Amino acid sequence: MQRYRPELRLECPKDGQVISSIKFASFGTPSGTCGSYSHGECSSTQAISVVQEACIGVSNCSVPVSSNYFGNPWTGVTKSLAVEAACS
Repeated sequence: MQRYRPELRLECPKDGQVISSIKFASFGTPSGTCGSYSHGECSSTQAISVVQEACIGVSNCSVPVSSNYFGNPWTGVTKSLAVEAACS
């Protein structure tokens, strides 16, 4: 039986575009909506660099949403990933 492994998938909306910047990335307890995200009390310091490394300069990317990639900022807390990216 294969386990479901959540992943972040980003894709630029137009042909010829690449992901040019990661404006925000937080793995932990982020809040808000696109354009006004904020880090929660529990937040991985590695999130933005992990997403930048995987996604900058390509038209689409995927990153597993896992403590193995982002670290485990707090144990016993359900975590989520929020990302805001720009394409050009």
